[in-house]
Amino acid sequence: MLLALVLAGTPEAEQQLGFARSLDGDGDYYRAIGEYKRFLYLYPDSPLADEARLAIGRAYVHGEQPDAAEAHFLSLAELSPEWQARALLETGWARYSAGRSQAAIFSLQSFLRQYGARDAADADRARYLLGWALLTEDKSEAAVGAFAAVASLPEKGQLTEAAKNWRSLPRKSPLLAGLLSVVPGAGHLYIGEPLVGLAALGWNGLFSFALYESIRRDQVGVAVLLGALELIWYTGTIFGAVSGAQKYNRDVRLQALDGLRTRFNDRPETWPPSPTSR
Repeated sequence: MLLALVLAGTPEAEQQLGFARSLDGDGDYYRAIGEYKRFLYLYPDSPLADEARLAIGRAYVHGEQPDAAEAHFLSLAELSPEWQARALLETGWARYSAGRSQAAIFSLQSFLRQYGARDAADADRARYLLGWALLTEDKSEAAVGAFAAVASLPEKGQLTEAAKNWRSLPRKSPLLAGLLSVVPGAGHLYIGEPLVGLAALGWNGLFSFALYESIRRDQVGVAVLLGALELIWYTGTIFGAVSGAQKYNRDVRLQALDGLRTRFNDRPETWPPSPTSR
């Protein structure tokens, strides 16, 4: 045991971890994870072991392996009470970084309920990440509260204001788009797709005229076929306008998020956030 403790502080241990850090910094996450694991195998009692454990989970996230990151962080919760809190926070960070905002909200809110009073910096990081996750899910009022609760962040006023103004972003009503599409093409004109709207009006008009002519000439079979096709096209026009309105709102929200992310680091690994590198 004494020998292991001595070896844990040797230059060889520092060199091993340094190599893993270098691979990590170069974006070679797969090899970095292997070297971090090698370090933990050789020097499990090193004062730097916790750094290596944390780095493995983060390398999984950077390497776009979110499931492996979650499994790793959750396994760390079994090490100690301190790791239980850390693992829950890092799981929230990993989920948000991987685009799993709903799951991130659950983890971060759980962390704040259970461990929010233990460490001010960790609590601020959790609230900050929670604000971004809520904003991503279009829950702007809750995001305002999360950002406002961050104690040690000079930029929180700007983020809080951005969240307050979220509802003023341009939006299209899916319901109104669907109702307007009772007149074929009107819903698409409303959502800013005039060419699609004109095409929908033209095709629906053509089918309707052909249907009328087939009925007038007592061509029952043709009328049934044209009626079925017209019904499909007509309902498709309505659903297309509704989904177009939803896509419009989603795109506006994503553009606004991207604009904020160019100004702020939305997924900090330490606290306070480092300047954004985007």
